[in-house]
Amino acid sequence: MTDNRQTALRMIENIPAGLDNPEITTPDVTWWIPGRGVVDKAEFKKLAAFAIKVMRSSKGMKVHGITVDGDRVAVEVEGHMELKNGKTYNNFYHFLFLFRDGRIYQGKEYHDTLLADQSFEGLWGELE
Repeated sequence: MTDNRQTALRMIENIPAGLDNPEITTPDVTWWIPGRGVVDKAEFKKLAAFAIKVMRSSKGMKVHGITVDGDRVAVEVEGHMELKNGKTYNNFYHFLFLFRDGRIYQGKEYHDTLLADQSFEGLWGELE
């Protein structure tokens, strides 16, 4: 069985590519996002592609902490990027990954939604 801790860290390093990696996620993986609820893989990839599209530069995701409890892995992360609208988006996240057979079947993402709305102001129209 794959180490759930390492799999969760691989997911953080490779969002959204990790969604298509059968070693990281199950085929039916879903993602919960505040204000959107549960989204499937296709919708999550669309949201991630939007973020990449409107980003000028990124320092990536910095892991600040991780807690493992069996098939549940919690990861505290800081993301930092410069956006095309000239704003800096520096948000903190709490990801909860639920595992089945050593792979993520559900991700839950908690972050400051007001900061996201304010930072991406004027860019939401580019979300296809």
